[in-house]
Amino acid sequence: MPSNEHREQDATRSVYDSCDPVYLRKLREEAGIDLVALARTACLSLAQVRQLESSDSDNLFYSDAIKRQAYKRLLMILGAEPPTVEVPQALRDAHQVAEAHLNTLDQIVAMSHQPMLNRTASDVVRSSANKVIEHKQMLGAFLLLAIAVALLVFQVPQKLEVLNSQVAATVVAPASEVIQPIHVPEPVASAAVQPLSLPVASAPTLSASAPSVVASVATFTPVVTQTAASAASGSSKTCAFTTDVIPQLTPLISQKEGRYVYLMSSANVEICVVDGNKQATILQLKAGENRSVYGVSPWQLSGSNLQKVQIYFQGGRVSLPDNAATRVKLVEVPVAH
Repeated sequence: MPSNEHREQDATRSVYDSCDPVYLRKLREEAGIDLVALARTACLSLAQVRQLESSDSDNLFYSDAIKRQAYKRLLMILGAEPPTVEVPQALRDAHQVAEAHLNTLDQIVAMSHQPMLNRTASDVVRSSANKVIEHKQMLGAFLLLAIAVALLVFQVPQKLEVLNSQVAATVVAPASEVIQPIHVPEPVASAAVQPLSLPVASAPTLSASAPSVVASVATFTPVVTQTAASAASGSSKTCAFTTDVIPQLTPLISQKEGRYVYLMSSANVEICVVDGNKQATILQLKAGENRSVYGVSPWQLSGSNLQKVQIYFQGGRVSLPDNAATRVKLVEVPVAH
């Protein structure tokens, strides 16, 4: 009986290995399946199924292994049992398998305790060089890092020493080198600013002439400061809130609140803008420049070139009464809803 089973298994294995077309066609006819349905079920083309059933010489498969896999798929769809694999008796016994594993582990341990094979010095050097070449990138990065740390360690103390010496020389100064205050006479307000003329000293006598140069500069500085202060005070006096009667302007259509004034200049002008809180702002606009000034209404605008400025208030443009107007007043009106 066991011999008959072995013969059947060998026959099935032979059918699978040789791709017997007669056996495949017999199974398909017994199952009552046509070629088209079998090809669609196996995800194969009709020509490939016909080749497997007719031993056609035209090879429609990429390799023999793929052809055998397609043949086995058709047999399994038709209900044929796949061939069984005979397992050796040694692998069926769990005790023998465990013993084999233990023997393998014992051999590995014994090999680890064996002394190192005799190697010459050239072999050791060659293997070390190969390892260095394999890790040359890591070695290069480590070398660069070591160089950077060494430079940092050597340079930081030198820089600290130089910095400490400079600080000590600045803080601790001899009493003879302390600069004494220079008495500066009050400048005359009406006096014009004279150009500063400094004595030209040659290189050997430069240190001796330094005190006179410092004194001249110290004497000249208050004059410049006084002149700048006078100009600033004059500008602040001209740009200020006034109680005089000036033309009042209101926008034709009020779309926004009168919290700001928008100015657009077509030339280089200087405009004085004063809000209801008497906050004055001087604008120096260049040609094509625009600016917004924020505050509260009513607004007072003045300037010699006021006609060259486009004024926008409450979302609309405000037109000047005439070309000679140099001062106007913008009055806010309720926003139109």
